[in-house]
Amino acid sequence: MRLVFYFCLVSLLLPLVFYAQEHTAIDDLLMEAKSKRYSQPEEAGKIATYIINQDKDPTITAQATLLLATSYYVRGNYNDAVINALQAKKIADASNAIEIKLKSNLFAIKLLRELGLETVATNYLEELHILEDNVTDKKLSMWLSGKLKQDRAYTYSITGNTSEATKLLYQAHQNFVTIKDTLSATGTTLLLSEVFEKTGRLDSAKVHLKKTLETLQQMDHTEMKALQQLAHIYFSEKNYSKSIQVFKEAFTISEQITNPYFKNKCVEGLAMNYLALEDAQNFYALKQQANILSTEMETDTDKAVNSVYNFINERQIERSEAKINEAKIWIYSLLGLFLLLLASGIIINYFYNSKTKQYAAISKYILPKEPVKVHKLEKIVLEKSAIVPEETERLLLKKLDAFESGKKYTNQDMSIAWLASEFETNTKYISEVINRHKGKNFNSYINELRIDYIIEKLRTDPVYLNYKISYLAEESGFSSHSSFTTVFKSVTGVSPTKFMEVFKKSKETA
Repeated sequence: MRLVFYFCLVSLLLPLVFYAQEHTAIDDLLMEAKSKRYSQPEEAGKIATYIINQDKDPTITAQATLLLATSYYVRGNYNDAVINALQAKKIADASNAIEIKLKSNLFAIKLLRELGLETVATNYLEELHILEDNVTDKKLSMWLSGKLKQDRAYTYSITGNTSEATKLLYQAHQNFVTIKDTLSATGTTLLLSEVFEKTGRLDSAKVHLKKTLETLQQMDHTEMKALQQLAHIYFSEKNYSKSIQVFKEAFTISEQITNPYFKNKCVEGLAMNYLALEDAQNFYALKQQANILSTEMETDTDKAVNSVYNFINERQIERSEAKINEAKIWIYSLLGLFLLLLASGIIINYFYNSKTKQYAAISKYILPKEPVKVHKLEKIVLEKSAIVPEETERLLLKKLDAFESGKKYTNQDMSIAWLASEFETNTKYISEVINRHKGKNFNSYINELRIDYIIEKLRTDPVYLNYKISYLAEESGFSSHSSFTTVFKSVTGVSPTKFMEVFKKSKETA
């Protein structure tokens, strides 16, 4: 009897032992993928994919999917990163694991913000605040508090409130130090260095960056972002040789992990240095490389944005179906039709309003430009300036009229010092006259002249509608594709790509 009893006991316990061993192996693989997600992202992605295919536990699958998303993000593949991040969030939301819910939500918010999808990110942030009320573990609560402070600091930094951003980042850093989360604490230090750089405190920024690099080296973590930021600081200090050296180090890492976004930042940084050193050959070679990388990045970003909207639509449909299945068949049919019509109406209305706004923003540029009425300055009664002598002010206004009629403002070397030299005056006088009579600072004045110039080219010369954005940027005097796009959108209300698209359509229908 005893033999039979022991046999039955072993038969019952053996599957439990195998199950425990299997999960221990999966946990070890998860730890390995986690340790390699930044230093060896491709290897981490392979391990995560293996776990996803092997394990059916939703908590483990959510963790592995989030690791896969992170590995794609480190490699600069935003489309696959956002697809897996949203999938991880979806799996985590269906589980009872609060920690993975929080982490997947936070990572999704980070990605959405980098893709410019602020509205979707805000919705997810509201979900996160709801989850916050369910956190009972003190360590997890402190970690989440630190992450939310980081998020608010990011918002303050964007809006220019750097003092509040700095305060929140120091608080977040203390949270992470308290719970011994070295990686999160290092991330906060890196963000602090960015804030210090923005406010011109380069020494403080360098101190924080060097601490960050030391910690990252000890953790076998990629130093790409920290190096790229340090190179920017050296550039600001006009230490071009050191800046080039550090940019090249960052570029090597970005090549190793095939991250086109950071590769592009490094290429543009190197180009800036060679421009400052008046090395035209290297500058133009790097600008050409940056243009190719920019196109690659735009394609990936567009795909990522589309993937987000596809995911949202799919989730809305799934949730609707889940609710409808609980009702009777006739309610299901009626409600399904109603939701479909409502969704269609919202989408149509959204696109209609979007198109209306775009056309409204562009319509004033489509019609021929009215000739500018040149005032006879000698008849204008000028309000006396406390800085500029009256006669000098009149002369400078005449010179500005002549300057606007030409195209010297498209020179990429344009600066207030250059213009002052051209007008045989000083920068203080030029700045005062532009501020008083043009209602803007020097940079805004030059940028608007450049945008008006390129819009006139697009309007009068159809060939320009076929040029790449990078060419239009260079033609109008901007040093980079991104700065041109930013200024163009701030002046016209739409991006250059959308402007040209609408302009072409208006030409075809005219």
